[in-house]
Amino acid sequence: MKDKVTQSFPVRNHVNSSWSMATKTVFSKKRKLNKVSLFLAIILLLSGAGLIYFSASSRWQLASPAPQQLQLEESINYPVKLYIPKISRVLDVTDGQVQDNRWTVSDSGVSYFTASARPGTLGNSVLYGHNKKEILGSLPKLSIGDPIFITTKGGEIIKYEVFDKKEIKPTQVEILNETEDSRLTIYTCSGFLDQSRFVVISKKVD
Repeated sequence: MKDKVTQSFPVRNHVNSSWSMATKTVFSKKRKLNKVSLFLAIILLLSGAGLIYFSASSRWQLASPAPQQLQLEESINYPVKLYIPKISRVLDVTDGQVQDNRWTVSDSGVSYFTASARPGTLGNSVLYGHNKKEILGSLPKLSIGDPIFITTKGGEIIKYEVFDKKEIKPTQVEILNETEDSRLTIYTCSGFLDQSRFVVISKKVD
């Protein structure tokens, strides 16, 4: 009886050893599978984030115009001709700027204040010129409702209609302010010794 009992221990030990090895193998495989799953999950997450970034970047590039395109659009909207039927004037438009606290003024046409809005766009487009007879000397003859036309560098003809005219002091620079509508402000010197400014303001019409 003792022999039978003592013989059973090696068998039990062998079974326990085999179970332990099998358990370790299973756990080892599970750990390997878990590592592989984790690795694949990380790759999928990174891939998804990359796709989202690429998609957003592509949409941004499509939605945002290139600097060259913006420059082209601005140059197309540049004014090149001013036509005032009421006083029979067709005048060339050149760039006007403030240099040494003085406005540069065209001797043969009108000047466009380049810091103001482009004609046809929202804002206040500003033109000014000498009050010579052949330039803007007859500007005060305009009446409310008179048409004014601007031709842009791109060939577009923009029509405006006069809605205000007045004489102001040189210090009343609010006429240069930006506006929420699309308007054209034209002014010239006036009064005794050119101490005043005569202003005609018109709005864009279709």
